[in-house]
Amino acid sequence: MINLRFLLKRMKDANYKGFIDSAKRVSSMNNRSWLINLADCLFCTAKYGSGYIDYETFAMFDMNAKERANVLTISKNNNLVKQLNDQSYAVYFEDKAVFNERFNKYLKRDWMLLKDNLPQFTEFLKGKKKIIAKPLDQCCGRGIDIYATDDYEPEKLYDMLVANKAYLVEEVVVQDDTMAMLSSGSVNTIRVITILNGDKVSFVAGCVRMGQGSNVVDNFNSGGISSMLDVNTGTLMTDGYDKFRSNFVKHPDTGTVIKGFKIPMWDEARAMVAEAAKEVPQIRYVGWDVAISKEKGPLLIEGNSYPGQDVTQYPKLNLGTYGVMMEALK
Repeated sequence: MINLRFLLKRMKDANYKGFIDSAKRVSSMNNRSWLINLADCLFCTAKYGSGYIDYETFAMFDMNAKERANVLTISKNNNLVKQLNDQSYAVYFEDKAVFNERFNKYLKRDWMLLKDNLPQFTEFLKGKKKIIAKPLDQCCGRGIDIYATDDYEPEKLYDMLVANKAYLVEEVVVQDDTMAMLSSGSVNTIRVITILNGDKVSFVAGCVRMGQGSNVVDNFNSGGISSMLDVNTGTLMTDGYDKFRSNFVKHPDTGTVIKGFKIPMWDEARAMVAEAAKEVPQIRYVGWDVAISKEKGPLLIEGNSYPGQDVTQYPKLNLGTYGVMMEALK
């Protein structure tokens, strides 16, 4: 059924230039007029709740009606969040310090919150060659930096972090040597999406995100590369790709072949996430970021009560799609 109300609401706040630019890019892929692509994109917005990013990223222009209905569009994803997550408990995931306190046993690393406590910060730095500092309310890797402790006097580093509102400081995770084969410049994290239905935890989607170049974070929206994960076996199922869907058979920095790469200690990682998913049962739909550390095995980096649907979905392989989500809710 055409949802005219959703279409009108969507178009009221729409990025019209984004829709048009996307339609023109799609024209270079399917050799249709950009006006036809734009009209089809708007039809998908009304019919399936997609945005132009969904339409382009998942190649909805090359799908039949059944395939389009199976895409987890932005509207469907929003509805899942509203249905499954009690927003009065979202603070456990939206505030990084609150998350660290609630899920401390899964972090397996030192951390602290800067609150007029220079002496505690000075003590925290002892024995640490590097620390990572994060703003409390940012996402997509924004504002995150790594600092070599020998380069700063504790007081100067403290003042700089406070000035930058990077109030959360953590011990840097040293990743497992096998994971470093993908990219050694950043900790390569595993994004795992879970749905809690009663006592059952379903692993509905996953990917591995790798840093690229000089980036200290692996985030997809900060220049990282991603590959879809078989959440049952821990094996990468696709070539790498970036936000612009450039294809990478091998990682450009390390030369490691991406498709077929096996995540070490995957069974342990799954068990840890399954346990963590029950900690705040009012938030049932979560995107977990997991690292495999060299000495302490799998650990949590953070959790997200609004899992994005772009990086963990691959409709051609039926990975992370709407149908998969609905199956987990039966």
